Amino acid sequence: MGPLEGITVLDFTQAYNGPYGTMNLADYGARVIKVERVDGGDQSRFWSPYSEDGNSGYFATYNRNKEGIAVDLGEDEGKELIKKLFARVDVVTENFKFGTMEKLGIGYDVAKEINPSIIFASSTGFGQTGPLRKNTAYDNVIESMCGYMDMTGFPDQPPLRSGASIGDSYTGLMMAFAVVLACYDKKKTGRGKRIDVSMLDTIFSIIEDSVLTYALTGKAVSRTGNAKPREVVPYDAYDCKDGFITVTVTDDSMWPDFCDALEMPELIDDPLYATNDLRCQHYKSFTSLMKKVMGSKKLAWLEERFKQYKIPATRVYTPLEAMEHPQLLARDMVIEVDDKNVGKFKTFGTPIKYSKTPGGIKKSSPKLGEDTCAIMRSLGYSQDEIDRLIKDEIVCTPETAPKID
Repeated sequence: MGPLEGITVLDFTQAYNGPYGTMNLADYGARVIKVERVDGGDQSRFWSPYSEDGNSGYFATYNRNKEGIAVDLGEDEGKELIKKLFARVDVVTENFKFGTMEKLGIGYDVAKEINPSIIFASSTGFGQTGPLRKNTAYDNVIESMCGYMDMTGFPDQPPLRSGASIGDSYTGLMMAFAVVLACYDKKKTGRGKRIDVSMLDTIFSIIEDSVLTYALTGKAVSRTGNAKPREVVPYDAYDCKDGFITVTVTDDSMWPDFCDALEMPELIDDPLYATNDLRCQHYKSFTSLMKKVMGSKKLAWLEERFKQYKIPATRVYTPLEAMEHPQLLARDMVIEVDDKNVGKFKTFGTPIKYSKTPGGIKKSSPKLGEDTCAIMRSLGYSQDEIDRLIKDEIVCTPETAPKID
């Protein structure tokens, strides 16, 4: 049993933002029923990388532990099926464009009338209010608009998008967090909630020192590469003989050990670098010196020296190298799953470790419409009714779903 056992989520989300959030709910025990279109399903079923038979590893990864139904939401009988599910679930999640659920006739007001204690969560680019609420957004748009992209990269180079779609994943986590908070409040009060989570709001809230610096000093700051020259020096990645190493000295008590690790005790009392404030003031000359020092050393030597002196440091790993790291392996963060859509593959485990109710992968991602019949039977549909709705293409099963070319 996971900590969210007993909570049922009706999940209309697609692509990455919403499915990542509901994947986390499902990983920790919630029953998540994923609703997809009958004409192909979630758009991420068509996103690479693909297995040999053409199914999406992307979809398989972010839709694990979920049940799946396929419904034509444009048809009255499809909407009626959804309304019956509203009466049975605790939570509804969606990340459609603003107003889509209302246009379909299955928005919050309808859900609340059927189930007054329902929790209804929307995760969109710009939220349910404001002048941009109707606009479509993807991660690169959000990172650009909120200032995150301007903070990423080197000062003499163009701004950079993050290497992973943080606008989607972090917002998905915020939606999952909001759902858990709403479930906790519902347990106390018996009341449901309307939840409005925005990608723009979420990523703007984490851009850290740029907003803080301006608020306190009136100075505008921008990207500084891998370093934090206004706060901590050294806090950077340096090019060595055979790769890159990242090292941090977070307070002045570590400085003598850092110098000894590099076999440069003369730097300990250097008038330019003896304190963090001085190193921040002389960041450029310090960085120039460190580039020469680190560039003359091999990674293995530097890692061993910093380990000996307890200085936080690591080589820069590729994702494939990280998958083989003993720390991640010991924490079950690299696991193999056997998925119905793509077969066996390695993926990430669950990052939160509970002592008695751990999360985990108990079910692969659903084939399109995999649980349609079972869920409809649980709602009281007869087999004749189910067969008719399949024939009329109101719902579909894996056998009747369109094939992916």
